[in-house]
Amino acid sequence: MPGVISVENLDPGLNCESPVLIELLRFWEHARGKRPMPSRADMDPLKLGPVLLPHILLIDVEHEPEVRFRWRLIGTHITTVLNRDMTGAYWDEIYGGKSLATMQLRADWVLQHRRPLRATGHATSRGRDFETLEALHLPLSDDGAKINMIIAASVYTLLNSTDIAAREAA
Repeated sequence: MPGVISVENLDPGLNCESPVLIELLRFWEHARGKRPMPSRADMDPLKLGPVLLPHILLIDVEHEPEVRFRWRLIGTHITTVLNRDMTGAYWDEIYGGKSLATMQLRADWVLQHRRPLRATGHATSRGRDFETLEALHLPLSDDGAKINMIIAASVYTLLNSTDIAAREAA
């Protein structure tokens, strides 16, 4: 089973700290215009540029027979940090327990509220100690009503040894 992700904070206020997430939010807002959300066609990955693209995730949302999520695209920043590429895989086939619940919590929130969500937390992965995580999830809709995709970005930062010691002592 892949690493463990724990979300410590869901932030609907979108108080992004990472310049990468701030830029993606700006791009998404520009693409949507006056609509509630843009379509996938409005979010051309080539226009995202070399700074954003390595952090991008595209998540397919299937609604029938039940809601299910699948990785359509996983950027190189993420595959490098996590030391794996799960492009094309369904979440329920590769995650379990707390990791699956955490990821579904974010995606379900976006589906329910039909707007972006920022999340922060920690992650562990094979060969890596604790990492901080800041992520942004933004809805996409081809018909303007049903969310059929989520574009997201994640920024992982390795903790230094002082941070790891303080967390372990807590």
